[in-house]
Amino acid sequence: MPLICPSCQERNHLAQHFVHVSRHLRGQVFTRSILQATNGLHPEVWKEDQTNLEDGIYCQECIMPIIAGYVTKPENEKIKDRRIDLWSASAFPLDQVTDLFMKTAEKTGASVAIYKQPKRTAVFGQLDRPLPDILAEKLMEKGINKLYIHQTEAINRIREGKNTVIVTGTASGKSLVYTIPILESLLEDSNETALYLSPLKALTRDQLETLSRWSDRPAKDQFGFQSVYVGENVINAGVLEGGSGDAVRSLTYEQARYWMTNVHYLHYMLRGPFHFPKNSNRMRRYFQNLRYVVLDELHSYNGVLGSKVAMLIRRLRLLCRELGNDRLQFISCSASIGNPKELAEEITGMKHEKGFELINQDGSPTHEKHILLWNPGKLHSQSADRTRRAPVSDMIELYRNMIEGYGTLPKSIVFMKNRRAAASESFNLNRAVRPALQESVRNTDLPEELFSPFHAQVAGPLKERLMNQLKSNELAGLVATSALEMGIDIGDLSVCLMIGYAGSKASFLQQAGRVGRSGPGLVVQLFQEDPLEQYYATHPDEFMERKPEYVTIDSQNAKMTAEHSIYAANECGGKLKSPHAFFKISKARQETSFQKYMTEMKRGVWSITTPVESYEPLIAGGKIYQVVHKSGMNADVLYEGVDERSRLRDYHTDAVFLHNQRLYRVHRILYKKGVIEARPVAADYITRSHIQDTVSVTNEKGTTEQSGVIVSYGDLDITVRLWGYKKVKILGGAVIEDVQETTEYPVKYSTEGLWIQFVPQIINVMNERGLHVIEHAMAAAIPSLIKCAQGDFAMTSSVSLKDFSFRPTIILYETAGGGAGIAGLVQERLAELFQKALAILSACSCKDGCPNCTHLSSCDRGNEGLDKRNGMEVLERLIEEIQK
Repeated sequence: MPLICPSCQERNHLAQHFVHVSRHLRGQVFTRSILQATNGLHPEVWKEDQTNLEDGIYCQECIMPIIAGYVTKPENEKIKDRRIDLWSASAFPLDQVTDLFMKTAEKTGASVAIYKQPKRTAVFGQLDRPLPDILAEKLMEKGINKLYIHQTEAINRIREGKNTVIVTGTASGKSLVYTIPILESLLEDSNETALYLSPLKALTRDQLETLSRWSDRPAKDQFGFQSVYVGENVINAGVLEGGSGDAVRSLTYEQARYWMTNVHYLHYMLRGPFHFPKNSNRMRRYFQNLRYVVLDELHSYNGVLGSKVAMLIRRLRLLCRELGNDRLQFISCSASIGNPKELAEEITGMKHEKGFELINQDGSPTHEKHILLWNPGKLHSQSADRTRRAPVSDMIELYRNMIEGYGTLPKSIVFMKNRRAAASESFNLNRAVRPALQESVRNTDLPEELFSPFHAQVAGPLKERLMNQLKSNELAGLVATSALEMGIDIGDLSVCLMIGYAGSKASFLQQAGRVGRSGPGLVVQLFQEDPLEQYYATHPDEFMERKPEYVTIDSQNAKMTAEHSIYAANECGGKLKSPHAFFKISKARQETSFQKYMTEMKRGVWSITTPVESYEPLIAGGKIYQVVHKSGMNADVLYEGVDERSRLRDYHTDAVFLHNQRLYRVHRILYKKGVIEARPVAADYITRSHIQDTVSVTNEKGTTEQSGVIVSYGDLDITVRLWGYKKVKILGGAVIEDVQETTEYPVKYSTEGLWIQFVPQIINVMNERGLHVIEHAMAAAIPSLIKCAQGDFAMTSSVSLKDFSFRPTIILYETAGGGAGIAGLVQERLAELFQKALAILSACSCKDGCPNCTHLSSCDRGNEGLDKRNGMEVLERLIEEIQK
């Protein structure tokens, strides 16, 4: 039955909006709205309030309490206040919890290095000229009467018309740096427009919510469109993305001057001024008046994506120039990377006199933070597969000890390396921690989930709900992938645990920056049995003192340049005038596609011969799938954005996977519709697939000989096949059954790579098992030298590959399809890479190899056939040859 208001019932009116009042959490008054719709009750986020109403649920129209007897049990369960009494960020006892963790380390045999970052006081700056009164008043309302020095320096440079890149810590107020100049500009000139670009949909929505807080009036939630009232002025802003509805898009095109979108949607949107009849005039006016372009989370545009975004921004600049707008100004925000200014200039194509001003003096205050580099203790009964305790076991021990010692938990985030680990380890963490907390606080009415998985494939509405639940204490934490490295607001956290190294120093700093925003923070980096991670575990000072890596892109890639210069001509009415300032046309002319579509009318003027009716996706990842649970006429989206490789690995037919603490089995795959149907299943296992890549050379572009090795590079074809899968116990990880599977379609793609072959004098002292060890050591070392994660590339080795003349060969290729520049950088730093690989192997005291130094979790051969001694001997010979 529905919620019933007796007063409304007397008037034959069914109330739809209710207010829930509760003092359940520390005796403070909180309220939340409850919407009663045809598909059930929808509770919203809890907010602090000053109401004098008693605890209960009231009709929002007449403030009458509902008739309690009419609330059914399922409805009561749905609206029950299940918030948890967690440590507040400001009250987190950092020193005591650090001591507790160190006692846990003694108990479990872990070795821990502690680094303490002291509290930092704020450094304020001065604007060259005052803000408009209305903006100064809005800042005062937010409690901001002074700006940090990096904010004032950046705003001063932006006001001078300079392109600016800001590199400061998380929660340092970077959004104010672009919001203030944009609002100032939009208020001063009613024609000017602005564009915000982010790498994530969730981040775009978060920025719209942040902008709405500048409004003098309560913002109406229009699912992606907001009217921001600033004094007598109104500034309309809207989100443009694939998931936004037609109404939101129409409102944004018609009324908004501040567009918020992502690079993937902008890729298609640039056709608008010349090719979208319905919106062409509005879009033309928008781009003619475009002043500011914000490139948020700049560091995420690396590799293939960064190279494509560089092409996209050049197309944006060309379109604006064609429409008579040469005033574009770029504002970029980035995490700590080695080359932020150079990356911003490379992505935008804005160098020399129009280059970027770098602002990196962080004036924001920080709370004290402790960083623990934690290497789990050795097992008493070691095996071929494991010599140390699993990091997740230590993680669970840490949480249990916090509950035992303090009877509560801090808000926290746990970072895992991949989606599957986030799902399985959140399940294990909940099963271990929830009973302990129930017993400690003597409360059996805790939420079913204390920790929830969060990754890129989680459906959008669920992501938003999880973030709101964390902010309002309905969750104790999230178990996330790198999807939460970005600046999405998830509230104030106190503890961050990283299971395994994030893959780069920039990612480590981003993840660590998630805690300590409103109070002390504790970061624990738990190392896994991985060669590079164990090297860092034995060299913790080197880990902490390492500089952030350089981000690499290839803005002169011939294929990309040809493709996007054709798009640019299509978007500029069919002609490209003086494109050499934007694209490397000499590179583009090497491609047959450019020769097919483009003709040079006269020097410096190119014309497109055939209009391009459809665009390829910015990142060609093949078909994208949704994983759904179909029940009757309804289909709940469990996961979205599933690419072909993920489908083959995680959601093949009969795959069993976790979603929100429940198990599902893939029932069937509708390939044409891009839908994977799954059903709940009563099982005690999940599946782990056997995936293998086959490599063939399609175009050898060059060969160089170095001391001891011959290095070739070129284009490769990769075929990914599913050979079978294991049924693995969800508790304990024991293998129940190994199933052979050959019915799934393979996934094929082209990429770039290199292959390393050895000269005869090296081959004479090498065996295949030693070659396998060198492959693993190199794969472990690459992320320490190049800005990439191990998932960005793959390696294999063999002495019996037909395409490589049956010579001992190590092959490296980019898993995202090429363009990241990884292969080229490996070739440039090969000597250094051999030295690092040898250092990783030498850092382990074992003689014959163990999981700490020779194993890789991604090994297709199950880490079998490894000869550490031979691998080290060959590397030593190679280094000797190089040093001659």
